[in-house]
Amino acid sequence: MTALLALIPRPIKTALIWVLAAFVLVSASYLYGKREGAQQAVVEQLQSDAQAERDRNKSDAKLQALSDFDLCIQSLRSRGMPVDACEQLRGLPESKP
Repeated sequence: MTALLALIPRPIKTALIWVLAAFVLVSASYLYGKREGAQQAVVEQLQSDAQAERDRNKSDAKLQALSDFDLCIQSLRSRGMPVDACEQLRGLPESKP
């Protein structure tokens, strides 16, 4: 092995060492950046999940205050559907004999 290295001129050896060192540094930098990018993506996903949960809790409080009829109307209107199906939820007053 050393006999083969002795056949390579000194400037080429130096250039190969620099190329190898540059490759190692670039590889390490790439892996570090990839890890940091993945970590940042996880943090952003967790933040958006927490915000969605907060928004859902706010809307849940509003929805719980609605009657079944009003909830049906709101749900069907938001989907652009006719609200005729909600009539059965209206609740008719009891007739007294």
